[in-house]
Amino acid sequence: MDLIPYLAGSIGSASLDRLAGCANPILDQHVAAVNEAATDELGSQRDDPVQLLNFLVNYASGFVAAASGGGWQPVPDHQPLDWESMHLAAVCHLVRQVTEPTNEGQPSERG
Repeated sequence: MDLIPYLAGSIGSASLDRLAGCANPILDQHVAAVNEAATDELGSQRDDPVQLLNFLVNYASGFVAAASGGGWQPVPDHQPLDWESMHLAAVCHLVRQVTEPTNEGQPSERG
């Protein structure tokens, strides 16, 4: 069993939860970068939720594999988020936009 997608999701979700309720321009920059990578990779399929989710899972998994291969470890809860955790939070934000419907049945805009 490959634990990397689970770790990517857990770290991203926990990091995003730590940022809840706060405007964060750094997170916004990471979201924009991941959005751009998705658009570059998927082209017109970017609007297909299944394709986008598949891309995001693979992107986060590859990111964690590369970062941990370089010695990265998530920061403890009492320390500020590092660049890697912030990037995973951005991926998680995008996943939540696709998977969490709002009351009107539209994708959620919250993280």
